[in-house]
Amino acid sequence: MNITKQEIDFISRHQPKAYDLFLAVIAIVALGLAAWQLFLPPEGELRKLLIIFDYVFCLLFFIDYIHQIVIADRKWKYIFTWGLFDLASSIPLVGPFRVLRFARIFRVLRAIRSLRILSQVLVRDRLASAVSMLMMVGTLIIIGSCVGVLQYESQAPDSTIKTAQDVAWWAVVTTSTVGYGDMYPITPEGRLLAVLIMSVGIGLFATFAGALAGMFMRKPKHADTPAPISPQERFDALHEQNKAILDRLRSLEDELKKLRDETPPEAS
Repeated sequence: MNITKQEIDFISRHQPKAYDLFLAVIAIVALGLAAWQLFLPPEGELRKLLIIFDYVFCLLFFIDYIHQIVIADRKWKYIFTWGLFDLASSIPLVGPFRVLRFARIFRVLRAIRSLRILSQVLVRDRLASAVSMLMMVGTLIIIGSCVGVLQYESQAPDSTIKTAQDVAWWAVVTTSTVGYGDMYPITPEGRLLAVLIMSVGIGLFATFAGALAGMFMRKPKHADTPAPISPQERFDALHEQNKAILDRLRSLEDELKKLRDETPPEAS
């Protein structure tokens, strides 16, 4: 079965990238945190911490919504189809948006779509599968470390981390490896979790720095630089080359046969 050039372009354009994998992981984690909130007391610090994460995820979803509008070929079609679900999933489930609790349904739909993307990646690309799993583990480590630090440090008398806002600020400065020192864990469990979140932060920034360096080290494309050859074009060129070789071999066989027929047999 021959694959057309348009199909190859469509597959390469819609193949999940690291950005898509990251959003898929975030969608699944956000749905899990939203379900967790249902079993927590309304005024507890743990619930407030999960609400802070929910605001961050909603901001990422809204940025992705704008990004999808920018890159969409048919923008109005996206806005009135999947764009409605993406926009609804970026609505926070707290504060003045409590009346829009039905947005949880769209969170579920987005998570289902993310699971489909990740399942396709797991089947087709081992490297992308490893990247997505690392993203999932890193995100869960950050969230789990924040929850653990809140639980352990809020019970310590001399701790500087007491509220969800304190944990959120501490997590930002720790993950970014800045470490202002205004808030720090004092319990052994809290310090162990701090080591984990620092390790994840170092890995995240090293990955970002490597990707940024790769962008700067990439050779610029000049106007006279030939465009890259697609797999279909390479296949067509090899097919034409093989066809020309076969035609040449057939002509040589015909000439040899003609010469053999014209040559008289030798006398015995």
